[in-house]
Amino acid sequence: MRFSNGVLDLFEELTSRTEKLDLTNMKEIIGRLTQEYVDRFQALLEQAGQEVNEAELRETVSDLLELFSGNQDKELFKRRIEFGRKLSATEIPLEQLIKIYGSLFERLCDELTFAYQFSKKELQSLKYGAKTLFIDFGLQFWGYEGEKFNNLRVLSTVDVKTGLMSRRKFEEKLHQAIEFAKNTKTEFSLYCIDMDNLRFINDVFGYIIGDIVLKNVADHLLESLPDLFAVARIGDDEFGVILMNTGPVEALEKAQVICKSIAEMEIKPLGDEGIFVTSSIGVASYPHHGQALDDIMLAADVACITSKRKGRNRAQLVDPTDENINPTVVHERILVLREALSSKDHIVPFYQPIVDLETGEPMAYEVLARVKRGEKFLSAGLFVDAAEKSGLMKEIGKRVIEQAMKEKNSSWAKDKLFFINFSMREVENRETIGFLVDLFNRYGINPEEIVAEITERETVRDINAVHTFAKELSDLRVRMAVDDFGSGFSSFLYLRYFDCYFAKIEGSLVRDITRSGRSRMIVENMAKLLQRLSIEVVAEFVENREIARILKNAGIRYGQGYYLGKPSPCPGNGS
Repeated sequence: MRFSNGVLDLFEELTSRTEKLDLTNMKEIIGRLTQEYVDRFQALLEQAGQEVNEAELRETVSDLLELFSGNQDKELFKRRIEFGRKLSATEIPLEQLIKIYGSLFERLCDELTFAYQFSKKELQSLKYGAKTLFIDFGLQFWGYEGEKFNNLRVLSTVDVKTGLMSRRKFEEKLHQAIEFAKNTKTEFSLYCIDMDNLRFINDVFGYIIGDIVLKNVADHLLESLPDLFAVARIGDDEFGVILMNTGPVEALEKAQVICKSIAEMEIKPLGDEGIFVTSSIGVASYPHHGQALDDIMLAADVACITSKRKGRNRAQLVDPTDENINPTVVHERILVLREALSSKDHIVPFYQPIVDLETGEPMAYEVLARVKRGEKFLSAGLFVDAAEKSGLMKEIGKRVIEQAMKEKNSSWAKDKLFFINFSMREVENRETIGFLVDLFNRYGINPEEIVAEITERETVRDINAVHTFAKELSDLRVRMAVDDFGSGFSSFLYLRYFDCYFAKIEGSLVRDITRSGRSRMIVENMAKLLQRLSIEVVAEFVENREIARILKNAGIRYGQGYYLGKPSPCPGNGS
């Protein structure tokens, strides 16, 4: 770690205006402070289940005393930061470290007060001691944060389950492939590989076995395609592959071979009992099916969906006549969106209640976007692809959120929470927080009545951006919720790194609890886990009385779904 002159100047400034502590006549005080330091850190480490080496702890005390003596050596700073990293690696909460330094400060004050009568000189010594502890805590904190952000940086480029690159890194590689093919006038192909029955494997054998299956498939792809340019896990059960200098016909042939070889794999994580998995592979090629990143990825995704509809366990080349990628259809939808945005009341929020299952009363509303077309209100989900392709999604989101903030002051919304969805693109946009702050100030909104939902279904492309977004929300006192909890691994990543107030259990799991004992068990145990973490649970897709009864008996407090209330433009009017 490097220290700039500015950092060293800061340490010098903090310590130069006070006289150094004279340690020569303070042996007894030093002994007591040393023992206090060792005892507190020893207890903390033992509480975290770590083996304690008292000699190492006493070495850290020696470094602390060096700081008291005025030592500003870079190597000393590095050792203090490294100690902070070790504490962070044990997953000791930062709050515990703060408490320790608070106790050490109190003990230091008591010892110096007892030893001296607080002459001017001794008062300076006390100030110096306090500043030294402040510097030392800062170095420890630096270690904590450095280790944390290092882990986050790794997570943003590497998929932790398979060891392949992350979606974010894969998209960088896809950009490179497009630029290379454009400059050399060559072609390349993209695969979207979806594991057909991974959810079934997770349900029957558990998520640990499912993870083993994913790792085996990842290794198989690396072995079977030695000439690939990039391979990544781009979704919960999806892989992406880029093959350079490969046209549509050759790419489809190779995909068919891969599909067959995956189906022939026998994975044995449980000994003799083999597990088999199949895949649906979508194939798209540059420049034939798209010349921009979003276009080529959409084409491969549509081909993958088509292969599933045709029976799964097959490879499918994209069909250019599909309306979701058909330029004419997309263009028409873009025109509808532009027309709606040109009017003040054609992009509007609808509100779906989130209900207390015990009382039947709404405690919150989820804000949903609707596009007015004639006398009808169409779900904005129909226009997602067109909105993304045209760059209109940002404007649609801003329009809906601002209108919702205006209506937050309505009598029906008083004291109710508003759940607002933020896509990964909005999370990564540094302007989003400023936009929210402006709305809060303009309309007199209490931030504590706003809940920001981040959907679990979107693969995390930049975990650092999510961390920054969550931290800034917390500073604003806006609560955070994870949507679609349980649909993939990102749920648990959010729980580890961010303070979530709500978690909304994925709707398909909830919907199945009356038909599947396994789904019911999964939902009940998810709820227990979340409740032990002091996270409020919301169950989605509550479609009938029986589902609501089972959820209530499982101790789940809140629900959302058509049985409890449909989305409407103004709940106060009973629409």
